[in-house]
Amino acid sequence: MEDRKFRFSYFTTDYDATVAFYRDGLALPIAGSWDRGGHDRGTLFAAASGLIEVLPRPSREDAEPLFDPRPPQGAFMVVEVADVEREYRRAVDNGLPIQKELSRQSWGHLSFCVTEPNGLTVYIYSP
Repeated sequence: MEDRKFRFSYFTTDYDATVAFYRDGLALPIAGSWDRGGHDRGTLFAAASGLIEVLPRPSREDAEPLFDPRPPQGAFMVVEVADVEREYRRAVDNGLPIQKELSRQSWGHLSFCVTEPNGLTVYIYSP
């Protein structure tokens, strides 16, 4: 069986801040990146068994048919981690915007939520 990954990709108006959020704030490992000049750059972050791909928002013509000028809406990201308490302390120490404090959910997850620079909620948990 092939080793395949799920990839969540999106455009951001603040590429550098978004990359810093995932790289420095959440300390997600960079799985790859490229910079071919202009808007042709991106960064892949390893998140559990998937990837988060951050791309600078291009002009409409450069991104058809994928371009949608709106910020992320009606979606959130979920990342399972080995030690959610450690990740929560890291998020607080790094000054990330905590949307929901560390708490135990009725279904058993110990989790917290942060808001990334584009307004997307990132739900971080341990089972």
